[in-house]
Amino acid sequence: MKANILGVQIDVLTKTKALEQIERFLSSDRQHQVVTANPEMVLQAWRHDDFRRLINNSSLVVADGIGLLWAAKFLALKSSNFIISLCQLIISSLSLVISPDYCRQVLPERITGVDLLEKICEQASRKNWKVYLLGGAEGIAEKTSAVLKKRYLELKIVGADHGYELLITNDKLQPDEKNNQPMVSRINQQQPDILLVAFGALKQEYWIKENLSKLTSVKVAMGVGGAFDFIAGRAKRAPEIYRELGLEWLHRFCHQPWRATRMFNATLKFIYRVSKYKHHLG
Repeated sequence: MKANILGVQIDVLTKTKALEQIERFLSSDRQHQVVTANPEMVLQAWRHDDFRRLINNSSLVVADGIGLLWAAKFLALKSSNFIISLCQLIISSLSLVISPDYCRQVLPERITGVDLLEKICEQASRKNWKVYLLGGAEGIAEKTSAVLKKRYLELKIVGADHGYELLITNDKLQPDEKNNQPMVSRINQQQPDILLVAFGALKQEYWIKENLSKLTSVKVAMGVGGAFDFIAGRAKRAPEIYRELGLEWLHRFCHQPWRATRMFNATLKFIYRVSKYKHHLG
């Protein structure tokens, strides 16, 4: 079952069910791309057909953002006119703080990239799956590997590489083949089952789409955004109370005010676009 948010199909499932699905992927004879979608990515997908197709063609798309839980519930509410929609908008928005469970009636749970990464590694340590870490700033993948190995003693991380040479410019989604092929070869030499890619949204999804078929052993590839930074201690996660209330974005804004544009896109701009989308559907 899926929830349609701005044309993006989000899988309706809990973290436990997502892990069960990933385990099935690892025992299948196909390769699978997993996307941890957030409101900013959904906005990008709404603007760009090719990115929307990429997400919708992925094997698994989880809701990484309280805004997606709100949007799924808001869009599911029946409305006959603008006034009713406005009331629904106000009530559903307030419920995020007053009664968060109200917005979990369609998408049951927020599944962040960093939390899913941790659960995958925990399971990998039990199942003998081999993991490869790719991305982050120089040295961060290695630090992330060291931290994860301490937490999960039987975890097999067979490679940790920043892949810096792949990110040629900030506005180029794909590297040229001269730089890309050595990275693909290094991954293939280690024969991982799972590839976790931290190039940042869009870049990591496009890179996985273009290269997964070249990675001979990889069964599951997932973009994890800034997860390596959190695990390695380069960035600090919001306290648990903020995460439970869906206010992790507010904590980030207070500590990283230069992210104001991204915060605006993920909150007010996203709410505006979803509201227009609901009116159009109606």
